[in-house]
Amino acid sequence: LKASGVAAKVAIEGRSAGGLLVGAAMNRSPPGLLDVALAGVPFVDVMTTMCDPSIPLTIVEWEEWGNPNHPKYHDYIKSYSPIDNVRPESSTDRCGVGG
Repeated sequence: LKASGVAAKVAIEGRSAGGLLVGAAMNRSPPGLLDVALAGVPFVDVMTTMCDPSIPLTIVEWEEWGNPNHPKYHDYIKSYSPIDNVRPESSTDRCGVGG
């Protein structure tokens, strides 16, 4: 969008699992692509949450997300888990809102 002149700035926003997408996008995008990221009640600590079967709804979510306690899913889920992939060189302005 920036390169084609359609937009001068790029902002992204998401809540809960959408906040996971915001975090993953911030970690995976090249420097300078995103200008602002707003994550509302973001689900960013995917591995800690999804590995704990005592947390309500976790076991049910394994059907959709995969169970990171199994090697088949562990590395894949960790590859996009925002808290496990923070890059210190990010130039994106960010705001996380909890509630």
